[in-house]
Amino acid sequence: MYGCELRGDGSKGGVFQFAYDGRDFISLDKDKETWVAADDGAQITKRKWDADRSYTQTYKAYLEETCIEWLGKYVQYGKETLQRREQPRVQVSDRPSRDGLTTLSCRVHGFYPRTAVVVWLKKGVPMQQETIQWGVVPSGDGTYQTRATIEIDPSSETDYTCCVEHASLAQDLRVPWVPKSNVMLIVGVVIGVLVLVAAVAGAVVFLSKCRVGHRRTICARPW
Repeated sequence: MYGCELRGDGSKGGVFQFAYDGRDFISLDKDKETWVAADDGAQITKRKWDADRSYTQTYKAYLEETCIEWLGKYVQYGKETLQRREQPRVQVSDRPSRDGLTTLSCRVHGFYPRTAVVVWLKKGVPMQQETIQWGVVPSGDGTYQTRATIEIDPSSETDYTCCVEHASLAQDLRVPWVPKSNVMLIVGVVIGVLVLVAAVAGAVVFLSKCRVGHRRTICARPW
């Protein structure tokens, strides 16, 4: 297996690895121009390849020149796709954890390019050490997803916000955590307002019918 990369600062990276029978066998350390044996069985091969400097330098040149050249061509071919920007979508949730603590989870998905920084804020202050950011993985639709978690004491402080940094965003995307108790309160208020609106609307319709039928019939009382 081999691959190469051209970093933003102009430096070049690359890897040449060989495996045998499903296990790592030997790999190239191109900076030191030497081979690294994965186990004792590869020591003979390592000594043989290290002794042939031209052999090692050929692999290094391939990674830093030929491979980089092809990489540049492929980047140009897929420029429209590779340089696109997809903004992340964020979902914040919570669940009970050990010792009465609560785990807050911030799921970030649907973003491109791959790099994204997710951190929890407490009263606007980044909680870098306490935040666990999981790996960035493909979503299967050409975008990526990741998540960040933090354990909190729900009885002490509830001002937590998930903060996302991504190349597609002009500024950080911040989504606050709303405790379940507050959510239920909001739902209750919304339901109460809807019931009140429905009652008022029903009364208006009833009175309107009474006015229309005043000359022909007597509006029946609702009791």
